[in-house]
Amino acid sequence: MSKSIEIIQPDDWHVHFREGDMLEMVTNFSSRINKRCVAMPNTEIPITDTNKASSYKELLKKASDNIFEPLIPCYLNENLDLEDFRTGIQNKVFFGSKLYPSNATTNSSHGVSDISKIFKFLEILEAEKSPLLIHGEKVANDIDIFDREKYFIDDELSLIRKKFPFLKITLEHVSTAYGVNYIKENENIVGTITPHHMLLTKKDVFLDDSINPHHFCMPVVKNESDLIELRNAACHNNSKFFLGTDSAPHPIHLKKPDMSSKPGIFSSPCSIELYAEIFDQENAIHNLEIFCSINGAKHYNFPINDRKIKLEKKEWIMSDLSSYKDIQVKNFYANKKINWKVVN
Repeated sequence: MSKSIEIIQPDDWHVHFREGDMLEMVTNFSSRINKRCVAMPNTEIPITDTNKASSYKELLKKASDNIFEPLIPCYLNENLDLEDFRTGIQNKVFFGSKLYPSNATTNSSHGVSDISKIFKFLEILEAEKSPLLIHGEKVANDIDIFDREKYFIDDELSLIRKKFPFLKITLEHVSTAYGVNYIKENENIVGTITPHHMLLTKKDVFLDDSINPHHFCMPVVKNESDLIELRNAACHNNSKFFLGTDSAPHPIHLKKPDMSSKPGIFSSPCSIELYAEIFDQENAIHNLEIFCSINGAKHYNFPINDRKIKLEKKEWIMSDLSSYKDIQVKNFYANKKINWKVVN
């Protein structure tokens, strides 16, 4: 059994860096490993124009001690300036665009409630071969929280794909076997998979009348059968799937033991190590590089990174908290043993 592995430097195709002191704290955790990071645009004032995107990119680069490339999608809503959007896509100020269904997750109140009202923007994405990144959940009072991904695929995503058959789509943080199978069976669509969706089930979150807020995320983790399919897709059948941590920090005081808790899991301090552990458990450590470092770059037409990193099979304990100034964030896998470690 392998005791070490060297892989091409990975990219993280889905990260939340936040703003202000939080941004300063968390940026180095993601950029310690990854060459490129797709920085989610659902900041408190969403990134809806080229000026905001350029400014945010500079903030991220300034906050990092490492050489990395932040990629900024445009936050889709019906009120975008069409020409600014077109210019941003054509000049690659925007890394495609991000679709948040209204009120599906953190800072998504400015998101999309009527898909038809963003068709003019999707036309530009399709024409420019620029990606549409999707938080794939349909939110309604009569839809169970565990069924949101399926309803979005059936009601919204299928409509988008029928209207724009050549649009390049990424269904982010796929969380169900249904989502995995949909991606496998259809063209022009790929998916990112988080470590936490391959490590947790709803039994790790929902505890009688309370929740474990540090395992609470959107989309919520699902059943063991979903976890198994996600592992199979990432580790064994992974040409259409790649790394996207959805690392999403919140101050610890906002993580409450009920449904008012801010959703999000902060995995950047140990994400690549957890992916290695999962792939090792699945007897697929030889496929780790494909998932982490190759599939995403190929899909987005980026060059494969030049640098390599090395991981060794050695036990260590994830620290409880990450702290900076007045901020404390609970680390995913806090106080637990991890069996792989980046050594250079």
